[in-house]
Amino acid sequence: MTPKQLEVFRAVMSTGTTIGASVVLKLSQSAISRQLSALEADLGFNLFHRDRGRLLATAEARILVDEVDELADVLARLKRRTDELGAGRFGRSLMKMGFPHSMTTTILPKVIRDFLAETTSVSLELVAGPYSYVEHAVTGRVADFGFVRLPPEDLGFEVMPLFSSGTLCAVPADHPLADRQAIAAEDLNHADMVLLGRLRHNRQEIEDLLRDAKSEVRCRVETHSVESSIALVAEGIGISIVPAFIGSFITSERVRLVPLIPETVVDYGIITLRDSPLSRPMQLFIDMLRERILAEAILTTGK
Repeated sequence: MTPKQLEVFRAVMSTGTTIGASVVLKLSQSAISRQLSALEADLGFNLFHRDRGRLLATAEARILVDEVDELADVLARLKRRTDELGAGRFGRSLMKMGFPHSMTTTILPKVIRDFLAETTSVSLELVAGPYSYVEHAVTGRVADFGFVRLPPEDLGFEVMPLFSSGTLCAVPADHPLADRQAIAAEDLNHADMVLLGRLRHNRQEIEDLLRDAKSEVRCRVETHSVESSIALVAEGIGISIVPAFIGSFITSERVRLVPLIPETVVDYGIITLRDSPLSRPMQLFIDMLRERILAEAILTTGK
């Protein structure tokens, strides 16, 4: 077994798919599949059942995942520490934070720029992935704090609520629904859709909303980031339903962002381990993040 194989196994177990793992690890799906196959060959038994392109974890995989998580966390901490020593950063404070991918390329770079202008004594490490991955990063101390949708899946965290945000429909600009003031779930009947990954917290809520409205939709593409979903919408592939505060940062002349009704408000916040209170630099960063989001983002639909 190699550290890379364990990292791939962990990512597949966390996201549920090779697509999700490839997003988290920034590897191709073929590379993910090769690493999994090599790990299974080394172990001498299968970790997943293959069923028409889907991966179903075996009982052995579920037993091993906790042990692999612990080992991977230890290796990650060791790698970070050696990197710090090699870069001469051992005299500086390292702040580790976890965020969803879509925030790392939209609002977060500006906040990091402003934060680094305020302090020269802190180095930053940014880990990115789905909310479940961010929670796991905080649990494993890979991240000091993480940004997640509330409530977190694991209720053992210390939670700092930040803000609430509504939901938007991302619609191709030439679509008949693009000029609406609001879009109801009933309006999406028979629509082609680009939906965020089935393992996300709000995917079930979206499916329940459509089911209650008796709207039959076709999921043409399933993706794992708001950025990719809006890019697919821009190509006319379908309509997507995205968090308002992230969607509002991703602009395209070929996409219209229209409030979804009935309004669905989602809470977001920061999580930490109960035995690891926020340091002053962490609190400063979080305050700057909240201020920028409140100043720039659409936090509730229709408002």
